[in-house]
Amino acid sequence: MPEAPFRHDRMMTMDYDVSSAIRLQTGTARLISSLLDASVVLPEEWDEMPALAKATVVEETSMHQVVARLVEHRLLTPFQADMVRDGRTEELIVGPYRLLEPLGQGGMGIVYLAEHIHLRRRVALKMTTQLIDGHPRLIHRFYAEARAVARLQHPNIVACLDAGRQMSTKNARQFADYYVMEYVPGQDLDSLVRTSGALPIGRVADLFRQIADALAEAHKHGLVHRDLKPSNVVVTPDWQAKLLDFGLALHPRHQMTEPGTLLGTVGYMAPEQARDPHAVDGRADLFSLGATFFWALTGREPYPESGNPITDLTRRLSSDPPDVRVWRPELPADLAELVTQLMAVDPDRRYPSAAAVSVALQPFVRWSAATGTDTNSDGGRRTRVLVIDPDQTARTLIATLLDSEFNVHQTANGKDALAALEKKNYDLVVFEAPVIGCSTQELISAIRQQGGEQPVMVLAISGTMPVSALSGLAAVGIDDFMTKPFAPIELRSRVRALMGRRETLNTKRYVTETMRVGFDALLRTPAPAPTVASVNAWDLMTVTISRLLVDAGYLAPGYRSRVARYIRALSQTVESIGEYSRLKDASFVNLLASAAALYDIGMLVIPSGITLKPGRLDEDERHVVQTHPTAGAEILNGLSEKFPSETAPVALAAELVRSHHERWDGTGYPDRLGGSDIPLSARILSLVSAYDSLRSRRPYRPAMTHVRTTRVLTAESEGRFDPTLLAAFNTASARFEQIYNDYPI
Repeated sequence: MPEAPFRHDRMMTMDYDVSSAIRLQTGTARLISSLLDASVVLPEEWDEMPALAKATVVEETSMHQVVARLVEHRLLTPFQADMVRDGRTEELIVGPYRLLEPLGQGGMGIVYLAEHIHLRRRVALKMTTQLIDGHPRLIHRFYAEARAVARLQHPNIVACLDAGRQMSTKNARQFADYYVMEYVPGQDLDSLVRTSGALPIGRVADLFRQIADALAEAHKHGLVHRDLKPSNVVVTPDWQAKLLDFGLALHPRHQMTEPGTLLGTVGYMAPEQARDPHAVDGRADLFSLGATFFWALTGREPYPESGNPITDLTRRLSSDPPDVRVWRPELPADLAELVTQLMAVDPDRRYPSAAAVSVALQPFVRWSAATGTDTNSDGGRRTRVLVIDPDQTARTLIATLLDSEFNVHQTANGKDALAALEKKNYDLVVFEAPVIGCSTQELISAIRQQGGEQPVMVLAISGTMPVSALSGLAAVGIDDFMTKPFAPIELRSRVRALMGRRETLNTKRYVTETMRVGFDALLRTPAPAPTVASVNAWDLMTVTISRLLVDAGYLAPGYRSRVARYIRALSQTVESIGEYSRLKDASFVNLLASAAALYDIGMLVIPSGITLKPGRLDEDERHVVQTHPTAGAEILNGLSEKFPSETAPVALAAELVRSHHERWDGTGYPDRLGGSDIPLSARILSLVSAYDSLRSRRPYRPAMTHVRTTRVLTAESEGRFDPTLLAAFNTASARFEQIYNDYPI
C-alpha cells in the first residue's frame, strides 16, 4: 500500500484513561492506523467520534470485530468492510478516490460509487475488469467512451470528470484503467418502470424530450450512441433524465469493432444496426428512443425475445412496429403516431433528427387526461379554449379532438361567445368564419380586450370562405386559419403550434412596438412644402422597412426598385385568364409592388447569427428560420392599427409575407398550402424574389448569372413555382435581366 503523506496516531491520544490505551492490541492499532493512513476511514470522521465510541472500536480484539464496529459507526460501508476482511484494502483506493460500493457491472468494467478523498464529492467510477486486460482494442474502446462523454457538455448526459490508470503495488505489471463520471442518484428507467409500472403520459413526454435533447447534442458531435435502452437512462428523484453508457458509441472517424459483430441490445436495436452497425447514423438512435419510449408508456418490451436470436433478428428486420395504443388506448393519437414513426423499419420514415423529436414532444409535456375540471393534475390551470361554430356536429368534433389536452367550452354563435368572453378569460378562440350573431371585428375586439400577461390566440376555420378571404382576416387580428374539411392531426398540430407561438409572442410584439415608435417619429417629421408631392404613411413604412432589411443584410441593395419592376414585367406577359386577370389591374399590381419589399420582415426577429451564417444551417437552425413568415405576418397585423386607412395594402402584405415560402406542390411552409390555395400575391413574390436572391451574392454562396438562375428556376425547381407564372417568366426573362442590370446592387 502506498505511503500516505502523513500518519494518524490518533488512536493513542483519545480522551479516555491511559490504562485503556495500554490494553490496545497491536493488531487492532495497526489495522486502524492503516485505514486512516490510506483514507479508507476518513481522519476527520474518526476525530469527530465521541471518546466512548472510539473506545468501543479500539478495544475490540479481532480484526472482524473492529471492522464490524466501524460499519456500525458508519465509518466503513458493508462493501468496504468485506474488502478489508478479504485483505484487499489497497483496492479501495483508486487515484484520489475511495470506493464506497458497487453500482453495476457491464461487459468492460464495474461501476462503483466513489468519493474524492480531498473534495468529498461523490462520483461514479468505472473500472476495467481483468477480462479486458491484455486486449488493447477493448482498452481503446474503454477510453474512447470516456473521451466521447468528456466532449459532451449537456444537462441530460452524465458528465465525464476524470480518467486514469491505477497501478498495483503488488505487481508492477498489473494495472486497472478507470474513468470518473458524475454520480446521479435515482433509478434507471428499466428499474423504475418495473417497480412503479407504466408512467404518466406527460411525465414520459418530458423525460423523452430531455433524452432527445441529449441525443441531439451527441449527434452534433458526430457520436451515435447505438445502445440506447431503458437501463441506460437514469431518472433522478426530481425527474431529470440522464443518458449514460456511450461504450458502444459510433465515432465519426474510428471503427473499433470487427465486421460482423452484433452491437447493441436486440430488443432496442434499429434494423439497419443489426445489418451493419458501422453504417448507421443518428436515426438508429431514434429507433432505440422509440422502443425505449414504448417501454416507459406500457411497461412491456416492444420486441419480446423468443429465446431464438435468429428469429428475433429476422422479425426485427421486417416487422412493423407494435401499436402502443393496444396497451395505452388513452394515448393522444399524435403521440402514438410519434412512437410508431420513431420505430419505423425504414430510417427515412423516422423523424429527421433528435432535435425534431424534442420539438414534437413539447406539446405533450403538460398533457393531462380530460377530467372535466379546469386544472391539471399538478394543480395548475388547464389551457382554456372557446369553440364557436353553429354546426353542432363540427363543434363537437373540434371539442372532442382538443379536450384531451385542453379545457374546452362551446358556443353556437357570436352573441353567446361575447357573453362567455365577459365571464371568463380564454387562451385560445377557435371560430367558424363568418361569425353568426356578431361581426368578426366585434368578436376580435372582445377577444383582444381580455386581460392577461399573454395574448389570446385566434384560429379561424371555414368551409365556405376561400383561402384568400380567410387570409385577409389577418388584418383584423386572427393568428391562423384553416379550411374545412380538415384532418384531426392537422387541427391538433395547428392548435399546439399556436400555443407554442403564444409563449414567444411577447418578444415579437416588442419588436412591433419598437417599429411603431420608430414610425411615429418618422411621421412627426414636418410636412414638406406645398410644391412637393406628399408621401402617404404606407409608402413611408415600406421604404423604411426595406432600408432596414437591406442594412441588416436580409435584402440586397436596390431590391425594392427591382422587385416592383419584376412584378410589372411578369404582369405584362402572363395570360389573362381566371385569377391571373387580376395582374392586368394596375391598382392591384401597384399595391403588390409596394408590399413586396416587406416579404422578409419576419427575419428581423430571427437571430442574425443564424440568418447570416456562412455554410449550411443545422436542423434546429432551419426550424427557427422557418418561423419568419408567421412572425412577419404578426408584425404587420400589429401595425394595422397604425394605418386604419390602409387596410387593403396591410392585408395584402400580411398575406404574401405569410405564404411566400409555400410551394405549388404543397410541401412548403408554414401552412403546407398547394396549387391555387396559395394566395396569388405569394406565388408571384416567391418567383420574383427567388430570381433576385439567386442573382445576388449571399454570405453562404456567390451570385449566379442570369442564364444559370433561369435554368434553376425553370428546370431545377420542380414543384416549387406556379406553372402559369413560370411560363410568363420564361417570356419575360430578358426583361428581368435588363432590370437587374439597370438597378444593380
